[in-house]
Amino acid sequence: MRHSPLVQEHFDNPRGLGPPQGPGPVARGMAGSAAEGARILIEARIVAGRIEEITFRALGCPWVIAACSLAVDRLAGAPAAALAAFDPGALAAELDLPAERLGRLLILQDALRNCLADWDTTQPATAR
Repeated sequence: MRHSPLVQEHFDNPRGLGPPQGPGPVARGMAGSAAEGARILIEARIVAGRIEEITFRALGCPWVIAACSLAVDRLAGAPAAALAAFDPGALAAELDLPAERLGRLLILQDALRNCLADWDTTQPATAR
């Protein structure tokens, strides 16, 4: 199966891969499993309600890696609420994702939402 140039670029040179490098508390969201074909960990440092740093670690096909890379690249600097506003349909179209792979983006969506939920439950209201 061929990948679009955008998928190939983000697969070959993923943005935000690995653990966060900066200091401070980190929110984590994990989703997926080997049985589902993808496992994704999103980690974010949120300061004053904005995503200061966001990274990922993922196991999955090139579309999974590319989707995670593109998502974290775009979410850096955004308001924390953007983690819950992720639109898998728009990203699927942009990546020219085959219909049978759409479930992988739903796993990414779950990981992003779980990351925000972790932040909301572990940080005092003054830090949000």
